[in-house]
Amino acid sequence: MKSEDFEVFGISVESIRNRNESQVIKYMRELIPQFPDFDYCSICVQDVYALSLNQLAPRYVQKGTIVLRKEFQESDFRDVVEGAIEQVLKNRNHP
Repeated sequence: MKSEDFEVFGISVESIRNRNESQVIKYMRELIPQFPDFDYCSICVQDVYALSLNQLAPRYVQKGTIVLRKEFQESDFRDVVEGAIEQVLKNRNHP
């Protein structure tokens, strides 16, 4: 997608991110190596990422946002990512 695809009335919304993304990536980097059968192909990595994010309520923020509360514990992210890895290993989306 191009930058202009993320504009509404000339205002960019491209930099608005789901705060869960960075936590999911952190735990994917930590947990995937603990699964020797994980093949590190792009489909499996992307499936774990998408599946993990789909299981967490989104928390969108833009630059300068004040975070008033933390909705998830570190263990929540760990459990979700670990479960997503296990699910992808059981149901690989490729031969």
